[in-house]
Amino acid sequence: MIPYQDYEFMQPFTGKVDAELDQEMHVEVRVEGVDSRQFALVMDTCWATPVNDPNYNLRWDLIIQECPNPNDDTVELIQNGVSTSSRFSFRMFIFTANSTKLYLHCAVHLCLLSNNRCSTVSSR
Repeated sequence: MIPYQDYEFMQPFTGKVDAELDQEMHVEVRVEGVDSRQFALVMDTCWATPVNDPNYNLRWDLIIQECPNPNDDTVELIQNGVSTSSRFSFRMFIFTANSTKLYLHCAVHLCLLSNNRCSTVSSR
């Protein structure tokens, strides 16, 4: 998972990511070491927690069942299920005033491109 500073996914953040509240974040999830002609990466769900624990009870869903969370109009699914990398963006938020950290988690699967059912939405 790689956070980027720009919409073109050209400038990755390096080291610790310092983001402002409401700043647009661009995230790429990719798998390496698989044949990109045969497989696509599909993000099933992505979510944020205030601590580095994907099973923490306080969480905010960004991607649900391969689609943007309908309750968060800042989430944009840019690419999913068309290559070995998937991309989305969202606006930075915090859970509480004394919890300024955000940890991102995704559950993904690999899809065989030959079955032509890897992408639920068309990419731009």
